[in-house]
Amino acid sequence: MGYRTEDGSPLGREDIDPSLSVDALVVRAQNGNQFAFEALYTRYSDQINSYLSRMVGNDGVGCELTQEVFLKAWSALPGLRSPEFFVRWLYRIALNCARDYQKRLKHVRMVPLDTSSEGGAEFSVQGPEEGVENAELVQIALSHVSPMYRSCLILYVIEGLPQQQIAERLNIKEVCVSKYVSRGKEELRQIYHQLLRGQGRVQMKGRRGR
Repeated sequence: MGYRTEDGSPLGREDIDPSLSVDALVVRAQNGNQFAFEALYTRYSDQINSYLSRMVGNDGVGCELTQEVFLKAWSALPGLRSPEFFVRWLYRIALNCARDYQKRLKHVRMVPLDTSSEGGAEFSVQGPEEGVENAELVQIALSHVSPMYRSCLILYVIEGLPQQQIAERLNIKEVCVSKYVSRGKEELRQIYHQLLRGQGRVQMKGRRGR
């Protein structure tokens, strides 16, 4: 079924100005305009894809989950009461999709962050582990951090977003962001050291077996 304008004439892709505000595009999409939703997809799909790829540690899965996020968003969009909250609502869907995916997996290995951030700040852990060459161990530790803490770490440390935007995207209070980042870093340090000790024990066993 084709979409039509208010005067009843057929609605085409050219009737949607990509420079329209997010609110305006959302309202049009809520009224069934698929071209307005495509404009929203074009505007935010890369961000959601990057976020999900880091959350689950796999670019391919991140891409698949991105499609799932926008399919769910399209279906649920009529129920969004405040168009100005679209972005935070979209990130909330993305976070839930990542959690659902991770529930199906007991262990998710994070991809190297320096290859997926495209110029963004590389993730580092302050403390005794600085300078350790085994960056993969840090990435594995990060994959075990609680989802909400890890989400804040990715958005704050890697993507460099201000706390207000992080709060909006994750639908949490701004005062919680710094707390979650701090707790996430501490959780990451503890997990890292546990993995490091386990790795050391394996190496010692290897030497004794020679």
